[in-house]
Amino acid sequence: MVLLKDLVVNHLYVKLTHNGCFNIMKKHQNSLNNKNKIQVNVLEKLSKEDLKYYNENKNEEIKGCLYIIATPIGNFDDITLRAIKLLKHVDYLLCEDTRKTKKLLLYHCIKRKNLISYNDINASRKRPYIIKKLLSKHNVGIVCDAGTPLISDPGYKLIQECNFHKIEITHAPGPSSVINGLILSGLPTNQFYFGGFVSSKKNLKKKQFLITQSFKMTGVWFDTCLRLKNTFEIMQNVFGNRKISIARELTKTHEEIISSDLNNINLIIENREKNNKPLKGEVVLIIEGMSKNNQIDFDKLSLIIQDKLKTLSLRDTVKEIVIETKLPKKLIYNEAMKIKNKNCK
Repeated sequence: MVLLKDLVVNHLYVKLTHNGCFNIMKKHQNSLNNKNKIQVNVLEKLSKEDLKYYNENKNEEIKGCLYIIATPIGNFDDITLRAIKLLKHVDYLLCEDTRKTKKLLLYHCIKRKNLISYNDINASRKRPYIIKKLLSKHNVGIVCDAGTPLISDPGYKLIQECNFHKIEITHAPGPSSVINGLILSGLPTNQFYFGGFVSSKKNLKKKQFLITQSFKMTGVWFDTCLRLKNTFEIMQNVFGNRKISIARELTKTHEEIISSDLNNINLIIENREKNNKPLKGEVVLIIEGMSKNNQIDFDKLSLIIQDKLKTLSLRDTVKEIVIETKLPKKLIYNEAMKIKNKNCK
């Protein structure tokens, strides 16, 4: 027999009805709803730094603001609260590919209009329209397909136009595959350079590497898996044998860091292909800077080659020096050919 008509158990309101059944109601439903509303409002409220561009009582002289918004490089949860707020609130959102941006917006339950395609193909045509909107007090955000906009893309031209018109620009920082690849490589991070995309043309590719040959800091490059073998051959010829890491599928399910050296990295790639596990897509390459261990003394190498050529054939000279120095065969062969051609003149 129930003596109490109303019971409170674990924040649930239990009431005895006329037919003897218990009617369980959430006692604090209203208060919980209010609490959720407050949380939602907090998430939607812009920071004081960003609110200044949304002041309703704008002076005539105040223009809009261009927001450079970093987005995830793979894992959609790698996004800042500020980025989510801005993706909701900016008047116009410039997207490298609107289809990919819509997937991110859908994942974070963001419903919005005014998505504008802005990429390599249409950038020059769209810029005047975007500047016009910014000058008419509209706030504009720009995102790329993955990571931080303007890194290895032509978005900097829009920044130049904004600077010319004295339009406010700010950056909502976030993920970057350059930084992710660097810190996961195990190579020194105190100093590094970013070389951008490796050229698809062999001669230009070699020039890119020759410029950075004497850099003592870690190098970071973008490349595609289809060109990796050729890239590593040229790297080995230019840099000698240095440590190298391939970072792929960063923050995704199949994230992988392959670390080796330039003498052996192509063997690893070939073995994967034999086992039907080829590398695909774009990757980040992280290469060791010049050090005392990998620095090539060409003057000393030249003397060794000249000495061996006196008694050995070109082929045997190259073979012996490769064994002794562990330097790339192609590099030694090229140096030996220079010396041999010079002696023939």
